[in-house]
Amino acid sequence: SSFIEELYSVLNNSTLTCKRTSREYTTSAVVVICLLSFFAVLAFIGSSITALEYWMNISPSTESVYGNSISERAMINGEAYSLSNKKSDDVLFINKANALPEWLEKCKPFFNCFCIFTNGEKILNTTSSEGQLPCLHGIRFLSMSWVILCHTYTMLPVSIRNKTVFADILNHWIFEVVLSGGFAVDSFFVLSGFLVAYLYFKQCSKNGGKIPWLYFYVHRYIRLTPVYMIVLAYFTTLYTYSNSGPLWPDYDVDANCKTGWWWNLLYISNFQSEKTHCMSWSWYLANDMQFYIISPLLLISLWRWPKIGYSLMGLIFAISFSAYFAITYKYDYDVTIESIAAKGSVNFQGMMDKFTDFTNKTYTKPYTRISPYLVGILLAYFLHRRKQNDSPKLNTITLSVGWIVASSITLACVFGLYNRQQTLIEACFYNSLSRTCFACGIAWVVFVCVADQGGIVNSILSWEVWIPLSRLTYCAYLVHPMVLQYAFLSIRKMFEYSLITM
Repeated sequence: SSFIEELYSVLNNSTLTCKRTSREYTTSAVVVICLLSFFAVLAFIGSSITALEYWMNISPSTESVYGNSISERAMINGEAYSLSNKKSDDVLFINKANALPEWLEKCKPFFNCFCIFTNGEKILNTTSSEGQLPCLHGIRFLSMSWVILCHTYTMLPVSIRNKTVFADILNHWIFEVVLSGGFAVDSFFVLSGFLVAYLYFKQCSKNGGKIPWLYFYVHRYIRLTPVYMIVLAYFTTLYTYSNSGPLWPDYDVDANCKTGWWWNLLYISNFQSEKTHCMSWSWYLANDMQFYIISPLLLISLWRWPKIGYSLMGLIFAISFSAYFAITYKYDYDVTIESIAAKGSVNFQGMMDKFTDFTNKTYTKPYTRISPYLVGILLAYFLHRRKQNDSPKLNTITLSVGWIVASSITLACVFGLYNRQQTLIEACFYNSLSRTCFACGIAWVVFVCVADQGGIVNSILSWEVWIPLSRLTYCAYLVHPMVLQYAFLSIRKMFEYSLITM
């Protein structure tokens, strides 16, 4: 059974049972354990080689020879030596640099990929090289934190006893941050589109538009897929063995992942329904890969034939707007959890049914989510043209107006629906335009920071502490729902919700 079905049963307090605390591992679970053990061995070997090499470098071997046997050249028996400052009569001490065996030296680059020390050093490195955009690290980390916050509250009703108290906080204005958490994903779409286009235009400026397109696609797939599939394999076969409890799932192998894992491998899982989706939160990766696949069509057009590029972008914007508007109107979708609950049913299952239906038809589909990605591409192109034309910095008035407009539209998207009942037409326009408007607000922040006119905002977003945290966002995105499920589904006793317990 899927996590959604488990959630339904808990919210209706109908099927709480004692679960098995010990089970035998299935064949697929054993295979995954062997695979993970293999990677653990590689990490151990790679780390050991690095540690050995470090020890050999700080502890060079010392040899002594008589002074009259040393030639004037720094060569003895065909090997290079460094001379020591130590002197004692006619004996000269020579520090010989240690080296790994030749066969191990050849294997070192491969094992180094799995070295804990090497990768840890890269992750923790806070040095920004020339050409990097440090503000993006801050936006990426804060957006990921927003996503985790929203998923935490999404799963919270599973474990609390006083659900009516929890429902009351939905009416608090600050909780709009949680209810509008979908905009955090739009931040990632903006950054993704921006980086793809920014690097493309930068490369084109160097080599006249010659791009190795095969490498463009293969590199992206290899960069994302291995860790994605490892997490999926663990979630499918081993995750349910990691804990137990009255709410803990009792199946050995996740049925959705067992039959539908290839949807994830091909990055098309966003076209599955919510109830059959393996790792349902991975819909974002599918959308991002699909946008990446079609991006050269837009990038090449903007580079070679700007008018055609603008026309294509405008057409896709129009299609996305029309699709969202039509679906919202046809199925009478509102946008807040409160109104979904009110229109769907008075109980939580009705709310989840309505929200799941909304998710299946709009939330995870590329034709309704592509607009922020396009905003990111247009931002990169605009910055590229400004650099080409050597445009001056914005004056104070323009900056002030830009900040006021950007702040207003982003805050309106997040808090604009608080304590307000929409008409159907208003909901249609809000659903169709809000993501694009929010993306434009994020694009403004990126623009002024890259243009070195972001002031204190740029200083905060470019804080070096964000850099290592930003590098961990992809893995955090993949595993955080499992961590939350582990925490909420393994409890033995439901707790009372309050601000203190959260």
